[in-house]
This record gives sequence, C-alpha cells and structure tokens, in this order.
Amino acid sequence: MATVQPDRVRTANVGVPEQPSVGRVHGHRLTLEWDASPDLTFKSISSYRKLSQDQWDNGSAATSMSNASGNFTNVQFARYSLARFWQNQWSQEFQAIGEVGRVKYVAGALYYREKVRDNAQAFNTSQFTDAGGSSYVLRQIDYDAQPIDRASHVTTKSIGAFGQATWTPPLMNDAIHLTGGLRWTKDSKKGALTTVNNAAPIDRNGVAGDIGLDVSWSRVDPMVSLAIDLSEDVHVYGKWSTGYKSGGANSRSQEYDAFGPESVSIFEIGAKTEFFDHHARFNIAGYAGTYKDIQVEFSRPFEAGGVRTTRTTSSTINAPGKGGLHGIEAELTVNPLEGLTLSSSYAYQYVRIPATVNPFPNAAGVLSTVAVPIYQTYTPKYSASGAIDYDLPMQGFTVRAHLDGNYDGGFYVSATDPVYVGPNSPANVYQPKGEKSFIVNGRLSLADIGLGHGDAKMSLALWARNLFNEQHLFYKSLSPTSGVSGFFNEPRTFGGEMNIRF
Repeated sequence: MATVQPDRVRTANVGVPEQPSVGRVHGHRLTLEWDASPDLTFKSISSYRKLSQDQWDNGSAATSMSNASGNFTNVQFARYSLARFWQNQWSQEFQAIGEVGRVKYVAGALYYREKVRDNAQAFNTSQFTDAGGSSYVLRQIDYDAQPIDRASHVTTKSIGAFGQATWTPPLMNDAIHLTGGLRWTKDSKKGALTTVNNAAPIDRNGVAGDIGLDVSWSRVDPMVSLAIDLSEDVHVYGKWSTGYKSGGANSRSQEYDAFGPESVSIFEIGAKTEFFDHHARFNIAGYAGTYKDIQVEFSRPFEAGGVRTTRTTSSTINAPGKGGLHGIEAELTVNPLEGLTLSSSYAYQYVRIPATVNPFPNAAGVLSTVAVPIYQTYTPKYSASGAIDYDLPMQGFTVRAHLDGNYDGGFYVSATDPVYVGPNSPANVYQPKGEKSFIVNGRLSLADIGLGHGDAKMSLALWARNLFNEQHLFYKSLSPTSGVSGFFNEPRTFGGEMNIRF
C-alpha cells in the first residue's frame, strides 16, 4: 500500500496547467422599518443574491499516468477537473416586534426561493509522444467543448411562520425571563439529474432520461428557555429546542436517489459572567441532544451496462434510528492591565451516528449487509485557542500587537471506511483521521497615524500566518488501491499592509 509523502511538494510532477478558480457574487438587501407605536415596530427585509463559481483541479495529474501495455505513445494523462456552479436566491421576511406589559414578542413570516444548477467535466490535458513515456506535449483542446460529465438543477422553495415571546414575571426584581417560541416551515424541492458520465442517466427501471426530483416536507419546531439574572454580573440559562435540515437528492448520485430530512432535539445550559470589576468575562455552555434520520453519504462505483468501473458517484441516505451529540464550549477574556487583553476558548464535541448498511459495493467491490461505522466529518473532537492583544497609545499613533495560537485535534474527511467487513475483521480498511495541529499567527501594526489632512488616518502592519511553519496533514483519505493521500496546511506566510482612511 502506498504511503503519504512526508513533506510538501515543492515542484509539480509534470507540467500540467492550473487555472485560478473564480467566483463571482453580488447581493442586495433592503430593510424597511415602521414604528407604528412606541410599543410596536414593523420590519420588512428583502434580499437577493447571485453567484457563479468555477473550480479547477489537477490534483490527479500524477496518479492518472498508468498504462497496462507498457507502450505510452499517444497515451493521455494529467486529468483536469472542472466543476461549475450557478445559484441565485431571493427572500422576503416580515416581522412585528413589540411589547405588551411584561411580555416582549416578535412574530413574522418568511418566503425563500433558490435556483441552482451545476455541471462537471473531466479530461486529460497531456499526451505522451514516445513509447517509454519520457516526453509529452500539452493537448491543444477547447476546454469548454469537452463533454459534460454530470449535470443537475434544482429549485428550492421555503415558507415559514414564527413567533417568540419573553415574559418577565414580577419576581426577584425582574430577574427571571421565560421564553417560548414556535416555527412552522414547509420546504419543497423540484429538479432533475440530466447527465451522468457524459450520457443521460438511467433510472432504477432501466429507462434513460432525466431523473426528476419532486419532494416536500413541513414541520413545527418549538423552543423553550429559562434565564435567571443571579446578579448584575452572573446570568444563567437553560434551553430546549428542536430543528431540522431538509432532504433532497445528491447531485453526484447515479440515480438521483432522494433522501429525507434529519432532525435534532437539544438541551443546553450555560452561564455568562463578569468579575474583577468587569475586567474579566467567562462564558460556558454545555449541550446534549438526539439526532434522527442523520443524512449519510456513501461513495458508489459507477456501473455502465452492468460493468463496474473505476469512476465513482455518491449518494446520500438516512441513517436508521437515533444518534446523539454532546459537548462543552467555554471562553475567557481578561484585561489585567490597560491596553492588554488575554483571551482563550475551548470546545469539546462528540457526535454519535448509528452504524448504517452501505447500500452500494465498497471499494473492494463487495456488497455487504453488515452495518458500517459512521464518522463525524470536518469537526474536531477537541479544539482550543488563545490570544494576546496589546494596544499602546503613542504621540500621534497607536502600537498594536496581536499573537494567537490555535489547537485542532484532527478530524475525518470521509464518513465511512473504504472497506468494512465486520467487527474486528482483519480485512477492514479504516478511514484515517487528520493530524493534530497547533498554529501560531501574529500581527504588529502602527495604527491611527495622522496625515495632517482633516480626519485622514493611515495604518501600517506586518503579519505572519503559521509563524513557526508547523506542518500537518489536516486532510487525509485512504483508498485500498492507491493508499493514503492528503493535503498539507498552508506554510508560513508573511505579509504587510498599508491602509488609509479618509
């Protein structure tokens, strides 16, 4: 099995092209408020956003150079991947915000509509010119004219109504606050998968053509909280609420299999405090909850005419039963001296997802009825940070210094193991976890330098990211055939800034 390279790549393996990925976005928001009375305000929030994005990737350039015959003449390599994405959305929200006696409330309604379409292409950009594979040329091709690998589109509509009220009873000098709320939501999604592997998709009945999606859900989510002001500087609270994430279909799937929404019910308790004559602040929260129907993604080898290929698609299904989560978050800020601020934070999060049967053959081509472990992705179990900030006023300018350190316990990037046969089986191939890290960043600036022209001010700064050039593989994945691959974090980077404000 191949192993991951121990250091960052300094030069490309082959001279493949790499274009910048470009995103273009513009958005607009209009907020109107009308104070109908001293105790009632009406608000309207209208918004629109439009986005287009292309993503170029030649990460498979080296791994795509293979040829079983041994004669590399005219063999193409350096796979280039292009994914394009177009999205636009608009929303309208109305709110009524008011107060009646000891009750403060907000009520409103929301409409949201989003249209999305995407496609992807994959083609080789280089070609060997000799049998030994020692020389090559770049292919002269029109990238935009290459076949579409996959494409889909979907329109999402959501309507909702909500209300929340906080009652402060005449007890303990108005120190108790009881809040309750409800939200009703109805979501619908309509779309189609139009292309898979450069051809019309084939549904489960063997019919070729667009595979449509037409699903909807509605739900009511409550929230109840109790907050108590134990003193001017100590506030505690407890809260219970539910929420859900709508379902849909995975645009990378082979048959556009629809999946349902997932839901969560969660309890939270916490405290917000200040002490040392408001020179220190400490906040802490703990939470525990239950997940249902958690959405899990499985890779699926692409099959053409009943033949399994090396291409992959992915589908999302709902895990059976209930999962759980719990965690703690804490932050501390201290101002021991004038101009000096010390801050720190800590987070612990554990997520349990029920073992789920992979409905597709695994990376070894085996279709199993054994439930496989599911990992929480892109979320470290432990993380922490600390920072030092110091402001020193001088004659005509201010010296500002900042230093922070950030710890990450590592996380999984894939929810499932490439090959899982059963508990304690020696044939299992387990998913690797990203490496732990500790990154230090710093910044030193001269701020608020007067320019002698009215209120014009200038700031000069030097900064460094990853000050000690720490190196780790934050992203790790494993294939039984090609071994471990991954991405290193960014190396040490220095920079300078000059800002002028008029």
